[in-house]
Amino acid sequence: MKIFEKKIILGCRRDVRAAEARKGFTLVEILAASAIMSLIVVAVLYVTSAIINTWNRSSGQIQTYFDAGVVGRIMQDDLESLLIKKDGGAWLQVAYPVNAGMLTGSNELDTTPLRPPEIMFYAPTSLRPRYTRENLSSSVLDPTNAIPIPGNVCAIKYQLCVKSPFMEGQSDESANASQYNAFYGLYRAVIDPKSTVLEAMGPEKQGTYESEDYRYALQMNLWGQRCTVIDENGVEQPMQDLRSWTLDPENLLAMNIVDFRVRFAISYDNPSYTPGANIPKKKIAFVPPGVGFAVGKKIMVEAPLYSYAVGGGRESVVPTEVENGTLAYADISMTFMSDAGAREMRALMKGQNLSLDKFKELVLAHGNTVTRRVIFMSEPIE
Repeated sequence: MKIFEKKIILGCRRDVRAAEARKGFTLVEILAASAIMSLIVVAVLYVTSAIINTWNRSSGQIQTYFDAGVVGRIMQDDLESLLIKKDGGAWLQVAYPVNAGMLTGSNELDTTPLRPPEIMFYAPTSLRPRYTRENLSSSVLDPTNAIPIPGNVCAIKYQLCVKSPFMEGQSDESANASQYNAFYGLYRAVIDPKSTVLEAMGPEKQGTYESEDYRYALQMNLWGQRCTVIDENGVEQPMQDLRSWTLDPENLLAMNIVDFRVRFAISYDNPSYTPGANIPKKKIAFVPPGVGFAVGKKIMVEAPLYSYAVGGGRESVVPTEVENGTLAYADISMTFMSDAGAREMRALMKGQNLSLDKFKELVLAHGNTVTRRVIFMSEPIE
């Protein structure tokens, strides 16, 4: 009996030692499990990162297309209602006077990002100041204080600039660029109809075809001077410097636009046309982005234009050939940066570490370019 009990006890001890031996893992098992877990974690992180990047790109593109749709619609409405009279004055001027950040190029075929245009013209726009307020000692919310502004033709200007969207504009480009949190933005300034008629029209502002200032009249005589404007509270502000007021926060149309260019097409008489021949009566010449011009009694272009040859390629067009032509359409191109790309570029700009190559790299990675064609339906008024 004792021998039997002893065997049972010995057997139990062996079972306990075997169970104790099976409690832990060997070093090889631990290393293998760690390696497998690491692979799983890396795979999950990779998939998560890819999903987040895809989401950021998609959301950035959606926001870009929304902003582009709004901005493009406003520009299209303004330009489609463009008013041109052949009375000797300039009614449209496109100029390239200043750089904007990294946008310093003068030729669209160069690798340097192109300097943005300043587009100045007159149009009966629907998005304009419609009321002024007088007698501000009483409540400005009192509807009896709202005085409608007669007319609908306004002087309008589009300009892309690097500046803070929260600070008042300055007439000096470097002062705007040095503002805190300065970044690329497109501005749309509109002078109300009353001030347009009284202070923004006429030979002194629009120049005359016979004078030397015709090509630069709107830039120098109007938007480079002072005029009465309506501020965001509906109050008339006389003698405002239009160079700085154009870039005030109230005129900001859209942020994060890092490239803005417009190519105008001009329809003109084909000098090779003869009746009965299989040759079109009209030809189309294009004003390259980077080349300024003015439109009024005649179209005055500062440099040669180009057209597309029948066999392909470009052929030069002398500016005098299109003097009596008419505007056919305009192709508007804008490049929007996503919020992620704008944050990265803004950080580099703040630290003054943004090089031209890095600018191009960020625009390529985070930029979305949209285009819109505007058809000029109306003929110039004689």
